Amino acid sequence: MTIWHQRWSNQQIGFHRSVVNDLLEKHWPTLNVQHGGTVLVPLCGKSVDMHWLAQQEHDVIGVELVSPAAEAFFEEAGSTPEVESIGQFKRLNSGPNTILCGDFFSLPASLASCTSWYDRAALVALPSSVRAAYVEQIRTLCKLGSVGLMITFAYPQEQMQGPPFSLPNEEVERLFSSGFEVELLEQLELEDEKDRGLSNLYSSVYKLTRR
Repeated sequence: MTIWHQRWSNQQIGFHRSVVNDLLEKHWPTLNVQHGGTVLVPLCGKSVDMHWLAQQEHDVIGVELVSPAAEAFFEEAGSTPEVESIGQFKRLNSGPNTILCGDFFSLPASLASCTSWYDRAALVALPSSVRAAYVEQIRTLCKLGSVGLMITFAYPQEQMQGPPFSLPNEEVERLFSSGFEVELLEQLELEDEKDRGLSNLYSSVYKLTRR
């Protein structure tokens, strides 16, 4: 995970977006997530999507390995979070937004028991070797009946070195085949990203329900 510390230190954060993701705005309302629940955002960085989720009357818990990214989230919002250490994690909180700084795979359910989750660039940031562990952690942290919105990217992996890594639809189906209901909401081809030298690149939007 040293690569992420290096990227934030060098401000190589092209994955960060300064505006709310349009696919989140389009599809989140269709999930019928109950207001007042807690949304988990793994590998959250300083995503402004968390502010949008909070505006939908949710409590938001982001998990981020790199502390400066979490600190920047609150600083750029003009808020000063309360900070405390809980075991291996540093907890930053202001209003409905909380970020837990530490290793997502070590996070206990006692710190982040959630009723929904949102993944825009988390699973695609991970190589195939640890993706099953990510899914198991989602299973641990999210209650039965929890619903998630996940946005993926897929391209010929040999044409670009990740991250982000390619996550084709068939791998999503395999990873979440046990214990989740998987529904593909939308798939779109990303023409604007082909300047990376990729022959094809598409994004898929999934609704994932914990069963």
